[in-house]
Amino acid sequence: MKKNLTGAVLQLALLVIGFPIVYLVAFPFGLTAKSLLPPLGLLAGLVVAGVMVKKTEQPVSGPLTGWLVFGAAVALALVL
Repeated sequence: MKKNLTGAVLQLALLVIGFPIVYLVAFPFGLTAKSLLPPLGLLAGLVVAGVMVKKTEQPVSGPLTGWLVFGAAVALALVL
């Protein structure tokens, strides 16, 4: 039960923290390929997290993977 709660909190945190990061990183650049990376990364992170939670017995691994996908997209946008 505790792992399920931790996984749910991490998933919720991805949404709560992800949206402001998307606005801060993406929108100052206008509509470009670079600005689309953070929102697409957030969406991909949420989808990957949902798929991982259903396919594994570790409920925390899904949201952590979602954070990793989102972080990689934001890092790529900042590098470009």
